[in-house]
Amino acid sequence: MHIEFEPLGLRIEAESGQTIYQVARDIFSHERGGISAPCGGKGLCGRCRVRLVEGELSPPNDTELKLLGEKELSEGYRLACQAIITGPAKIEIPPEILAGRQKLQLEGTGVSVLPEPPVSRYNVPLEPTSLDYPHSTWQQVELFLARNYGLTDLRVDPGLIGRVEPLAGEGTVTVTVRGSEIINAIFNGRARKPLGLAVDLGSTKVAGYLVDLETGATLATGGILNPQIAYGEDVISRLAYALEGEEQYERIAEVLRDGLGRLLHDLCDAAGVVPQDVEEAVIAGNTAMHHLLLKLPVGQLARSPYVPALTLPVEVKARDLGLQMAFGAVAYLVPAVAGFVGGDHVAMILSSGIHESQGVTLGLDIGTNTEIVLARDKEMLSCSCASGPAFEGAHIYQGMRAVDGAISRVEVADGGRELLYETIGGRPAAGICGSGVLDAVAGLYRAGVINYNGRLDASHPRVRFNEGRKVAEYVLVPAEKSGSDRDVVINQKDISEIQLAKAAIAAGTKVLLAKTGLTEKDIDKVIVAGAFGTHLRLESAIAIGMLPPLPLERFQQVGNAAGDGARMILLSKTARKGAEEIARRIGYLELAALPEFSNTFLQELRFPEIT
Repeated sequence: MHIEFEPLGLRIEAESGQTIYQVARDIFSHERGGISAPCGGKGLCGRCRVRLVEGELSPPNDTELKLLGEKELSEGYRLACQAIITGPAKIEIPPEILAGRQKLQLEGTGVSVLPEPPVSRYNVPLEPTSLDYPHSTWQQVELFLARNYGLTDLRVDPGLIGRVEPLAGEGTVTVTVRGSEIINAIFNGRARKPLGLAVDLGSTKVAGYLVDLETGATLATGGILNPQIAYGEDVISRLAYALEGEEQYERIAEVLRDGLGRLLHDLCDAAGVVPQDVEEAVIAGNTAMHHLLLKLPVGQLARSPYVPALTLPVEVKARDLGLQMAFGAVAYLVPAVAGFVGGDHVAMILSSGIHESQGVTLGLDIGTNTEIVLARDKEMLSCSCASGPAFEGAHIYQGMRAVDGAISRVEVADGGRELLYETIGGRPAAGICGSGVLDAVAGLYRAGVINYNGRLDASHPRVRFNEGRKVAEYVLVPAEKSGSDRDVVINQKDISEIQLAKAAIAAGTKVLLAKTGLTEKDIDKVIVAGAFGTHLRLESAIAIGMLPPLPLERFQQVGNAAGDGARMILLSKTARKGAEEIARRIGYLELAALPEFSNTFLQELRFPEIT
């Protein structure tokens, strides 16, 4: 039967008995658009709100009655994860939950490293095999490399042997050597430049870089939303899904590998090359993404004390991850530290130079999971805190990712009676993304509309009580000026989500400081990394107590430093050894095991005193 999704204009065939969410998850790519469901379609968050335009669906169940209410149900709104298809239908996906193309932070502050890649290319002249010269192609390669370059005891990736003519005529074969293994061979063909792929594998976003391994130049950059989002916004939801059974684990690993494969092809298309030219990959991911990509055991990682199965660097054939690179190409996964401090954090430390800094440096990579490192004269201590997906717009009533129409910047004036805002793409406001929420909460707090406990002032002219949702809310944009048919608001529950997220980061920072006998005043420099960290307004983050109250000149926003680090590790064997040394040196605190973290977290839920 036909199901039509608007505003995408996409008609698909679906089977009766599936939920709308199941159909959308299997059909949509996140570049094209789809349905955002932070809870992974479990009927917990109420965010996958769609509208039935034509046709019929299963009757509303108790979950929908609770999360939507009779009024919205009467207007045709349903929860995609609960509504079951019973016949042909037209479904509208509201703009605020449309998982469309997102503004992704790809660049950091730049990569400056002398190219010293782990692969080397050699052009080997061949002679015709004859009775006078009875050497096969591979024998000739072996003799030439030993005689001219001192390369002995080489081995060949077994899959390559049948890809090269065993008895050569005149011509050349270009071979690529990695360590003591020949991983690629181009027989009598045009040997293009050796290329590499660097990936910053995040829970929400995946950034990719196609790099010339000879010059160090970045030929193409691109990003996608992590396709595992369909199985949950946070890593614990995804780990739980993988633990449901082998079929589920295979599915969630496969969608990630497919996404990496699409990203590789897109980058190669942009640079005018083919994936078979790519001879090395480096993947820097958080611990959960690292495990789910490699299909490592995750039971022990999904529960306290959150122990990784492996923190050593991993080298695996790229083809085993579904990456159609040069046949023998290797994918190197940057080592993790512990818990949820992963290889992406190691890459961030490497590129930002925190491991070499003098004095006291605080480094934060802010996202769904925030990693924090405190460096004191090159000694490092790290932790990870579950700041949650609120900064990505999730768990916020009208939150959305950084797509067109999302409010991204807010200025509060006249005691909160006036509001100035910017949206991504200059489109009418459909919802609000993380940086906008942070600005709004900070501005309303400074204006007195929110008190130090996070409570909205019910007497304020722009604050009202929503009878349907039983919650107070502040009207950001009235319906007639919005990009949807309703007011865009921020409500009391949204403020609480921001309090939880900022308290986790602030408490993690203060516990690290206490463990090293330092205070906030001792911090000489604060490095703020990550996509959200790049776009947040420092003044807002300081105002709500998420970041230390220090002069702005002590802060440095470095963009996607993990992506920069991944490129450094791809290009340089020295940088790769440096990353491994960082992972070995850095200390780790498991916050869940520390009673003082819980106490500090509760204290940090309040907003700081306005000075």
